[in-house]
Parts: sequence; structure tokens; C-alpha cells
Amino acid sequence: MYLKSVEFIPDAAMFTPPVIRKLVIGLAITCLCAVLVSCDSGQQEAENTSPAASVGQIDPLAIEQWADNTFGKVLAERRVSALAISVTNGDEVIFKKGYGYADWAQKKPVDPDTSQFRIGSLTKTFFGTAIAQLLERGQIESLDDPVNKYLKRVQLENPFGDEITIWDMLTHQGGLEPVRTIWSDAETARPAPLLSASYIAEHTPPVVRQPGTLSLYCNPCSATLGFMVEDITGQTLENYLRENIYQPLGMTHTTLTNALEAPPNIVTQYSFVDGQSPVELRYPAITPYISYAGDMNSTAADMAKWIKAHIMEGQGSGPALLQPETFKLMHTRKRGNHPDASGFGMQFFTYDYNGEPVIEHYGSINFRSMEIMMLDKKVGVFVTMGGGGEPGADALTESAASLEPVEGPVLPQLSHSGVRAMVLEYFLGPLPMSKDAEVDVSQYVGTYHYIPANQSQENVGEGIIVKSSGDGGLIVDGRGVYYPSGPGTFVLEGELPPEAGFRDSNRYVFAPAESGTMRMFAHINAGGFEKAPDQ
Repeated sequence: MYLKSVEFIPDAAMFTPPVIRKLVIGLAITCLCAVLVSCDSGQQEAENTSPAASVGQIDPLAIEQWADNTFGKVLAERRVSALAISVTNGDEVIFKKGYGYADWAQKKPVDPDTSQFRIGSLTKTFFGTAIAQLLERGQIESLDDPVNKYLKRVQLENPFGDEITIWDMLTHQGGLEPVRTIWSDAETARPAPLLSASYIAEHTPPVVRQPGTLSLYCNPCSATLGFMVEDITGQTLENYLRENIYQPLGMTHTTLTNALEAPPNIVTQYSFVDGQSPVELRYPAITPYISYAGDMNSTAADMAKWIKAHIMEGQGSGPALLQPETFKLMHTRKRGNHPDASGFGMQFFTYDYNGEPVIEHYGSINFRSMEIMMLDKKVGVFVTMGGGGEPGADALTESAASLEPVEGPVLPQLSHSGVRAMVLEYFLGPLPMSKDAEVDVSQYVGTYHYIPANQSQENVGEGIIVKSSGDGGLIVDGRGVYYPSGPGTFVLEGELPPEAGFRDSNRYVFAPAESGTMRMFAHINAGGFEKAPDQ
């Protein structure tokens, strides 16, 4: 393997249908050649249809053609205005590339080395690593310790009685009520780290669910862990991360910002209207409190260094952030809501995909980002994207009249679940299903709502309607058919749409709660859905 830095694709016009057809043909030829060579050598099993079968068999040119075909198409459809990707195999970066413009006004192409994207909640895996380092150094005695043992500026009060542990917080089982205010206005007196005790206390929500019982995505749990790192070390979280993670790994374009204004290298997002000039979107600034849970900016090249460090688990050529056994602790499932759905290690989502142990995290503060690490195959993928779709509430102007109008379709934004499905199916193949399995699907039919963070409240949110397909499968939220793939598990036939977001999945798992009410969990997510009691 070798380092391959690929030139950017400067304009969506390059991905008109004839060019896409050429890329598809090229990809088919490349894959056919790879199969012929593999069959000749006897190193690839006949049933393995993934182009990236195992360590050492990944062809960077095939990956480039796949990426061009996949992300060039979504760029041409105006699902993004900017995107970057990097792929690692073992201890090497084998592919990195930018698509679209970092700034449409200046026709500045996305550069995977220097164009910064907002990576949102991927931030959580960084301070999860910081906590693992403090555990190794003895500054944290045990992750089973109460988090209050290490917090100095605030103490959490648990009305359910038990102490809230560090593990509770790391696995989104801390039970804190979600923070309703995420986006930041132009505050006249914006506090900077280290945040005062009074500010943290004022913005920390109450505990509204028994800790340690259910993983429900918890930004305030994560923010509190950031405060804990500061209280233990006496440093700002950003300074700690710079000294102990960014600098050792050579991540020169990564920072935890806590700022209202866009930094110089950040990608400017645009949305689109067919026949009109691109519409610039606001820089997404978040509150100083939530900043601790998801305010990092980074590049595809920097994130490749981060992914290598984790995927090699201390055995790579670069600096080891942790001992191998501590990496294993971070990457091993500790808790989750269902054994066949994703769980959590130390901040990382953990799950099995076609027999491959995978860790990942996604992030969204208008930008959408994903880090996916296939631990046995030692393959890592980072994808980050901004803008796309039609203008929404974050649009600065109706259009930027000085920019050349765009022509062509404007489809919904590319989103997390759609990207995850694209990546996992390419590298690990489609999920299995059976159309012949005899399953009584009536027990799963009904209207489902989000399980609320506050256990005293009824289920909330827009309902997801689950229907029988009439042939042994399910229609979920108007999508399907989902066919059985295991006990209480259903897999989507065909592809998940590119715009599929947080609540969407190509695999759902059903299981009754202790109360007997049926619950539904997306294959990869924190939280779930519960069937309405009258269903």
C-alpha cells in the first residue's frame, strides 16, 4: 500500500450522465480485474462480493472510482456543496479527496489537507480518548467511579438515588434531560473556557431518567465529561487535546473552537435553487455549554491520522496515544439497548456488520460527518459534507447574485444513514435477509414514537408507521420492503436513500420492553422508538 493524495474534482459539471457512465464502466472493469486476479491467486472466497475484502486487498484506484461515482453523483444532484473523504488501510492513508467548493464565491475547491469542516459530535470520541489517557495515568481510578468524584465546578443531583458513574455518561445512560438550546446567538458576553461554576450550573439540565438503564443520546452527559477532563487536568479541554492528541498525531488543522465566527479555512456551505445563484448558509455556532459535546473543526487528512491511531490500537508506526489494552477497552461494547443493535464503548458506537466489528461516530451541526473503523480489516473511512439541498432557515440571503447560477436537479441533502449505508455496503457487502422466512409480522405493526429522555413523560415525536408488506416483510415509515434477517430483525431490500437521516436505517430490531410494549431500534443509533399503547 502507499500514500495516495488525489486531486480534487473542481465542479459538479464533470459528473454529467456520460461521465458517470464512464466511471461506472471503469469501476466495473477495475472490480472485474480484481476478481480475476483474486480468483487466480486463490486468496478471495467466491461468495465475497465486497471490493474491499480484507487487509491488503484494497485497491486505491477502485476506491477512487467508487468515490467519484458515489459522491460525484450527489454533488451533481446538489445534495452537497462540499465534501471530503479519506480512507486508511492498516497504517497508511490510501485515499483522500475533496469534492465541490470550499467557497463558491471564490471558486476555491475543497482541499482534503486544508479545508476544515465542522465535525460535530465526533468531538466526543476525542475527549473519550482523553478520559482513557487519564485512566491509564491513574488520574481516574475507575470508570465505575461516580462522575461527581472528579467534578469540581458542578455536582450532579440524581433524584433516583444512585450515583451517576463515568460509564453511565460515556454510554449515554446518564439520564440528563436534553438541552433545548444548541444554536448560539451573537451573545454580548460570551464566556470562554474555563467556564465558571455558575455558568455550568445554570446550563446543566436535571437528571430525568434512572441512570444506567437506557442509552438515549445525551449531549449534556458528554459536555459534563468535557468539564470533568478540565477539572482533573486544570487545562482547557482544547489545550489538553492539542498537547495530548493533535500534536502527537500531527493534526495541524484541527481545533475545538468555542467561537461565534467562522475561522479562515472553514468550508462555507451553500444551498441551491435550480436556475439561480447558490445561497450561502450561516456558520453554525453553538452555545459554550454544548461546545464541549461537538464543536471541533478538522480536515479529511487530519481525521485520517486520527483514524489510523485508533484502528491500529497502539501498534502503528506513529505515536501511540494509549496502550493496546486501553484501546481495546475504548472499542469494546460496554452497554447498549439491544444486543443486535449498536451499543457503546467509551463514546464510540460499537456494532457488528456482517461479522465485522465496527466502531464509529457521526456528527451534525448542519455539516454532517462520519468516522467508520472496521477493526479486523483495519480499514477506516472518514466522510464529511456541507450544504446542499434547497435553502432553509439557515440561509443568509435569497441568493448570491454575483455567483453564476446553477442548472440541474436540487435533491435533498446527503445525510448520515445514507452515507453509512453507502460506505458499509461497499466495504463489507449488503446485509443478509430472507424472503422465505415465516414470521408473524403482526406483532410489530403499529405507530412508534421516540422513547422520551424523561421517563415520566409519554413517548414523544413524530410517529413512525410500521405496516405489513403482505409478503412476510414490513414497510417502515413508508420505506421497504424490510425482510427478516434474524429474530425480531428486518433488513431493507435495496438501497437506503442518500438523504436518510438519524431515525432511518437499513436494519431495524424489534424487542418488547419490560412493560410488554414493543420497541424498535435502528441498527446504529442511540435511543429508539416505542409502539403507541393503543396499537
